[in-house]
Amino acid sequence: LKAQDGKEICLMGGGEFAKTMFEAKLIDEIGFNIHPVLLGSGIPLFLEMRKQINLELIECRTLKNGCVFVSYRVV
Repeated sequence: LKAQDGKEICLMGGGEFAKTMFEAKLIDEIGFNIHPVLLGSGIPLFLEMRKQINLELIECRTLKNGCVFVSYRVV
C-alpha cells in the first residue's frame, strides 16, 4: 500500500499489531490520546520489542476533555 499512489494509511490495532508493524519498519508516524485516568491494569499500549524505536515529537495538544493528543515521527 505504501508504494501505491494515494494519501496516508491509518492503521488501528493493539499492541501485538503495533509490534509487528514496528519490527517490519512499516510505521512512519504514531498518534494517540492520553486520558487522565490510571487504570492499574489492562492491555499494554506496546509489547516488548527486539530493539528500541526512536521517536520525534510532531505535535502535542491539550483537548477540552482533559486528554492530551500526541503525534510522533519514527526516526
